[in-house]
Amino acid sequence: MKQTNHFLDHFFNPKSVAIVGATNNPFKMNYRLLQNLISLDFKGKIYPVNFNEQEVQGVRAFARLQDIPGNVDLVVTSVPASKTMDIVRDCGEIGAKNLVIVTGGFSEGGEQGQELHRELGSFVREKGIRTLGPNTLSPVNTSNNLTISFNPVKKIKRGGLSFAFQSGFYEPKINWLFSQFGINKMLDMGNKIDINELDALAYFSDDPDTKVIAMHMESLHSDGREFFDLLKAVSPKKPTIILKSGRTKEGSKAAASHTGSIAGENDLIFDGMIKQTAAMRARNLDEFFDLAKAFDFSELPHGNRMAIITLSGGEGVMATDACEMNGLKLARISNRTAKSLEKIFPDWEIPLNPFDAGVCMEFHLSDISTFFETLAAIPEDENVDCVIMQMPPHLPSGGTSSSRKASEKEKFIQTLSRIKMAKKPFALWRTGMDGEEDRLIEMLESNSLPVFQSSERAIRALSAMHRYSLKCSLA
Repeated sequence: MKQTNHFLDHFFNPKSVAIVGATNNPFKMNYRLLQNLISLDFKGKIYPVNFNEQEVQGVRAFARLQDIPGNVDLVVTSVPASKTMDIVRDCGEIGAKNLVIVTGGFSEGGEQGQELHRELGSFVREKGIRTLGPNTLSPVNTSNNLTISFNPVKKIKRGGLSFAFQSGFYEPKINWLFSQFGINKMLDMGNKIDINELDALAYFSDDPDTKVIAMHMESLHSDGREFFDLLKAVSPKKPTIILKSGRTKEGSKAAASHTGSIAGENDLIFDGMIKQTAAMRARNLDEFFDLAKAFDFSELPHGNRMAIITLSGGEGVMATDACEMNGLKLARISNRTAKSLEKIFPDWEIPLNPFDAGVCMEFHLSDISTFFETLAAIPEDENVDCVIMQMPPHLPSGGTSSSRKASEKEKFIQTLSRIKMAKKPFALWRTGMDGEEDRLIEMLESNSLPVFQSSERAIRALSAMHRYSLKCSLA
């Protein structure tokens, strides 16, 4: 486990965590805060704090923070807003310097909440208590299984992608995120009483385990010039994706209503500053996650020549249009590759790009491995910079047994993994849109093979990677 000297490292790598408000009641949301640490085997000491219980979820509990023997590296409190200040004072008394406030009802909670927010902010600044939130969840660190979440996390998947959010919108999606991405760390900044987007960016820029940074913001709470100077320095080294919501006047008001912030930045200025960096701005949530997936799973392209493998002529036409509209061009497949592909042709000549694998399957899919190994000639072509392929809606199994179907899926995934060895961006897009395909996608993405909802979304993501590569070459 690699560490940095940044103060946020104490949030991601605590040796001990106190959960204030831990409960034995599984019907309370706070139940999951402790349950996840236990079930995922957090690599540190856990101290439940509950005034009325001697044991919580099988772990010895303490009535107050002051009763805990030894140091507490991270305090996570989820008691009501009216009682939070008492817990924060307890942190000051025991010398705890790192605090997560899960509870809402402060800056977004009317006059009384705003007064509590000011009192809280003044106290933590005076005592030097670094504070995440209020109105937040996280942190998450997959290297030590630290997961602060209201949802029961089934399993975590490690990778090089680190997220920073200014909202809990990701929280109901947390199991989906772990199924779709290789995640390093996640940070929800909440109402940013102390820790903000500049702190998150600075930490992820220095963190050796972070390879790709994805940030969601509704407002800037840090010095704008300092943030953009850092973004300009970091983004050519680590792909950085920015989703800035509150783009319209009404959207800005909506952001202020739930964070209590003054989300009034001029979006045109913000957009112009992003364009002066190598960072990519996502237009919406779908694109935000698409770009994160593409950069996390794929090599950067060396050019803009795209090869398309499709199962339908109509899909091939739509994919070709998307290439043209997103600054990519169809690769000219070499004669050598054409010769390799001839063995899976139908009885007539077909175009090489887009390549209609669907009609070829009608004649040559008795051996899945051989068929897809033949397609590997396309990404290996020196004229091809990136490849997208439509997923087969089903794989023939020569029978109905579940073991035979599983075997064919494994062969399919192994063959596609070999296609990736060409060290070029390779992505798939889905076809069937059913539960069976969902299960196959989870297997593919567990092997770092990205799958997108449509050819257009795959192409837009790879086009962004091409633009990023060009920007980095000029930086």
